[in-house]
Amino acid sequence: MISGMTLQFLAPADLSPELIQEIAGFLDSQDSGHPFQFPQWSAPGNRFAVVRQENRIRWFANCGLQFPLGTRLRGFRAMSVNRGPVCDDRFAWNTGINLLLRQGRADRLVYLDASPDWLQDLTSKSLLTEEWRPSESKRVSLRLDLQQTPDELLAQFRKNTRYEVRRAERAGIIVSPTNSEREVDAFLSLYSSLAGRKGFAADSPDHLRAIVRWLIAEPSRGALMLARDGATVAGGAVIVRSGKRCWYVWGASDKREHFSAGHAVQWQALLWAQSRGCTEYDFGGYTPGATSGPAWFKEGFGGRVVEFVPAHRFVFRRRPYRLFRMLTRAR
Repeated sequence: MISGMTLQFLAPADLSPELIQEIAGFLDSQDSGHPFQFPQWSAPGNRFAVVRQENRIRWFANCGLQFPLGTRLRGFRAMSVNRGPVCDDRFAWNTGINLLLRQGRADRLVYLDASPDWLQDLTSKSLLTEEWRPSESKRVSLRLDLQQTPDELLAQFRKNTRYEVRRAERAGIIVSPTNSEREVDAFLSLYSSLAGRKGFAADSPDHLRAIVRWLIAEPSRGALMLARDGATVAGGAVIVRSGKRCWYVWGASDKREHFSAGHAVQWQALLWAQSRGCTEYDFGGYTPGATSGPAWFKEGFGGRVVEFVPAHRFVFRRRPYRLFRMLTRAR
């Protein structure tokens, strides 16, 4: 434990604009910072753990409160920190997590899930204690080095990817950020249709709209990049920056015979990230070895495969947790 570190456990109403700006500055300063940890990404019931030392933020967690057995059993509560807690200093991270565990015990949580955005390496072992249970699921992404000229970036794309980028340009497809509510609605419609076709669980439209509105208000933080075929929105992607890394978070497009909106949008998203001083672009979830689908599409732009430490769970109350596991298996 590092002495002098103290925890503030805050509700959304406790966050002043000045504190939100201070938290954003801290997240931008950390290599393990992630867009999901920004206060603007939170749900109404979230809580924010801020650990300070000498009045300076050293550690932060955007904590989602969950009711795994439903809200009728509100006494069975858990907490999840998606892509966090954030702190690059592993000694300070351990101090912060111990302070959060103390808070979790006081709040009678059943368990806490943590999944910091750490690459899988030897220094990650600080999380792997007997009290934490690692998930068996792997967390893998694809990251592209942006410290190259646009021509150099384009040259390393898969041949078909370069062709699709150029084909969209020849077709006169315009890609740029939007601040139009009408175009935001058009993208949400594309995203909902894609989820229906592909059979995946779509994120809440209200959540997507809130994130896009945040990015419109803070255009240096990210954007909804849209591909337009004349007056029609043919595709788009939500990209968000933390520090010098930019993430591709959501995307959707229509199928068109004479161009690929997805390729056009990603190319302009890379250039947007470069123009904001980003040195790396993270394509999000990735399945190594895929020969079709989103992973194959992302791989066409190049990059290196990175694996993160698995999510870990800390169980506070073992008897309720055993009951929860039994009920989960029965379902």
